Amino acid sequence: MPLSEWTRMGIACAVAIVAMSFLALDAVVDVNSSVIAKRIDVAQASIVDAATNQHQLASAVQAWVHRGHQKQPSTIE
Repeated sequence: MPLSEWTRMGIACAVAIVAMSFLALDAVVDVNSSVIAKRIDVAQASIVDAATNQHQLASAVQAWVHRGHQKQPSTIE
């Protein structure tokens, strides 16, 4: 085979390797971005849940404190 054909085959092989590497990298980035998006959704739901639980706890503490400050009925009248 002449040297020019080997050169063309080498260039074609290098282009194919670069193209496959680019496609593989693109696939990895797509997978990672979907995983990251899912983790962000889970984190947002967790934050909302924590805020809701904290609000419920604060309301319960306020109700408990409010009950403690109410006057107790006198047992001796």
